[in-house]
Amino acid sequence: MEMENPRSLSAALTAACAALYFLVGYLTYFGVVVLGVRFWPAVIVPGAFAVLFGPWIGGVGAAIGIFISDMLMHGMPLLSLSVGVPANFLGFYIIGYFTRSYSLKRYCLAATTGLLVGSAIIGVGVWTWSQAFILPGGTTVSPLPIVSAFSIFLWTFVSEIPFLIFVVPPIVEVLRKTLILPRLK
Repeated sequence: MEMENPRSLSAALTAACAALYFLVGYLTYFGVVVLGVRFWPAVIVPGAFAVLFGPWIGGVGAAIGIFISDMLMHGMPLLSLSVGVPANFLGFYIIGYFTRSYSLKRYCLAATTGLLVGSAIIGVGVWTWSQAFILPGGTTVSPLPIVSAFSIFLWTFVSEIPFLIFVVPPIVEVLRKTLILPRLK
């Protein structure tokens, strides 16, 4: 059910999303990095927040959470602000926007679309970054060849979609059945 809620509730939920996104990302970082992009099962956090509380909370929470993570993991704010932050914001905003009327089929389509957009931004963004700067995570080839944009896109999408498709829906269902969760606009 859509309802107006105080800004403080939206701010608290956004902060919770960001903090949990960072924390789950930190705890599930196993050192796997492909062309500067980490293996990132933590996408379940903003995925669930976007469905449960709306596009702004999922998108902004993901953007803030990835920025915090990037600062602690590689410390390159410009890279994070130009690639990770917009990719996460748009990807999870799309998921939240298209799941205003929740159904599993609608969610799977939204998750796929949101992750395609986010992965494309990451693929093109990391490749573009590598043309002028060195990448974090031990990538020794710089600048990356153009084919790397597709490789990064593919890695990001293939490594994250299982978590969005198979883990988020059960989390959403359990929380919707056990808690009273207003969806924020």
